[in-house]
Amino acid sequence: MRKLALAGAAACAVAISAQIAAAQSCSITSTAASPPPCTVTSTHTLTMPSLLTLTMSGFTSGTNMTLNAPTSMADYTSSTIQMPTTGPTYQVQANRNYKVQISANAASFTGPYAKPAGDLAWSTSAGGTFTGLTTTPADVSTGTPTVLSAAVGIFYKTTYNFAADIPGSYSLDVVFTLVAP
Repeated sequence: MRKLALAGAAACAVAISAQIAAAQSCSITSTAASPPPCTVTSTHTLTMPSLLTLTMSGFTSGTNMTLNAPTSMADYTSSTIQMPTTGPTYQVQANRNYKVQISANAASFTGPYAKPAGDLAWSTSAGGTFTGLTTTPADVSTGTPTVLSAAVGIFYKTTYNFAADIPGSYSLDVVFTLVAP
């Protein structure tokens, strides 16, 4: 027990010595009416992290989006048609430059047949140019540091092929990625 107490006392002495060795001090010894100042400089550091947030909203249910589909033969004005769907919106908060990307999680929908992911096209404008989804992320928007960006809406057009699309339920995960370039 005595050896343990001596070891503890020695450890405390070493710790106090380390604190004293790390301490900085200055002193003034002068007979002048206005002695020179005494200063101690301390360097303070911090690491500023990248802070980015992507907030999505406007899904049909939770994080699911139901794409509009033909409901009658009258919808088919030709053998291949496109049906529009208003998609989700997003906003970004970032303390650095950023970009938002979109991609398909797989090359095709799951369902009765491998409907190509490219049959789902996207745009940031209902009347804009639409681009078919691929598994390679495509830039949707870019921005600079912002407390809250303007809302960006996604619009979809789904291509339906009268001869190729087998009736049934299909699903495709669409991935939105926030990137700090």
